Amino acid sequence: MKKFYVFFCLLVVALMANAEYAGPGFYRVHNAGSDSYICIKGTSFSWTSNPDAFWGCIKMLPAGEQSHVSDAGTLIYIPYTDQTSLYAQGVDTYSLTELLMDVDTAKVREGGLPTYVAKTKIWITMNNEEKLFTCYFRDQGNGLTAGSFDRTEARWWIEPVNEETIETSYYGVQPTDESIVDADGMYWTTLCCDFPFLIPADGGVQGAYTVREVKQDEQGDYCAMAVKVYGQGEVVPAATPVLLKCAAPTVDGNKLIPTGEVANNRTFPIVSDLLMGNYFSTFINHANMQDFSIMEEYVPEQATVAGPCQLALGVDGEGRLGFFPKAEGTYMDANTAWLDIEALELPDVNAVYLVEWEVPEVVQGDANGDGMVSIKDVTFLIDYLLSSPAPEFNLGRDNSIAGADVNGDGIINIKDVTALIDLLLNGTAQ
Repeated sequence: MKKFYVFFCLLVVALMANAEYAGPGFYRVHNAGSDSYICIKGTSFSWTSNPDAFWGCIKMLPAGEQSHVSDAGTLIYIPYTDQTSLYAQGVDTYSLTELLMDVDTAKVREGGLPTYVAKTKIWITMNNEEKLFTCYFRDQGNGLTAGSFDRTEARWWIEPVNEETIETSYYGVQPTDESIVDADGMYWTTLCCDFPFLIPADGGVQGAYTVREVKQDEQGDYCAMAVKVYGQGEVVPAATPVLLKCAAPTVDGNKLIPTGEVANNRTFPIVSDLLMGNYFSTFINHANMQDFSIMEEYVPEQATVAGPCQLALGVDGEGRLGFFPKAEGTYMDANTAWLDIEALELPDVNAVYLVEWEVPEVVQGDANGDGMVSIKDVTFLIDYLLSSPAPEFNLGRDNSIAGADVNGDGIINIKDVTALIDLLLNGTAQ
């Protein structure tokens, strides 16, 4: 019995630690009254310089659904608690409302855990007199608004999301569709978010990939060559559209850990190699504060209309994994990446199949790619540099001559010729 009591006390302490603000970092903001989480869904509203401006851009996600774990809009970066702004999805609350807020510890605990109140001050006119009025942010089960009282719906749990809480609080990747699986039984999805994230070692996410080129195979099909750029134990930078290879079809099997700081990138769409992405798409939310039963579709300013050259990840009728056009007039999904083939000049292409490409190992000094370092590589490199005009070299897009970058500075020039000659004569590249 004593052991059970000790275990119970430790569990309570752990839960309490998981619901407290502990300095700058990523948190989920969980309402004690509605049992829902704040989720940033857009930046278009009817109000400005008013706390109720949040009504049109924040959707409250119920705790009983996994959506609050797999929606990037629930990851809120809180830098400090006094006169602060909350950051997520390339925006922050100050830029939306021109109001700073204070996040204070509440006097009342909920569920045995500490709670917080978020409040701001606005000027209002009462009896022809301007008065400074304190507003508490709250959720009465319909959406984030502001009011003049401190009640349960105005109290919030602040739940950290980091490596220390990975078992209970994490960002989970939900594969787009369980049918999007390759021949090895691996699930694929895409992601574009405003926070950098760590791919845990020995986790379900196997790696993050990009697409740098599209090639035609022997059958004449176009193929997107997916190259792994970040593996397990590595951090994917914020605002980087990527493909993710996952071992599990479920959120809890594909955990990622937000780390560092948000990018606060307001540029849309975001581009990385041939992949594009953004944070927002259309969503359904409450439309009327007087009648909460009225729902309507919101279209954020940054939502991207699907076009014929913007191909989304999916499978064709034969179950082949690739990128395909979305229905005309629809929008690209929020927090996803897609393949942009506009610059590739591929007319009438409506299917680009996904191929995982292992980048060949680069042999320093092997300029001509024959697997050996010899005087032939010197001749090849000189001819390459003397060609008119000299070809542009991009290590990311043209790995076939990466061995010509002998000194490893990312540029192919006369310095590499000198380094290659030194390598041949002395066995060292300078």
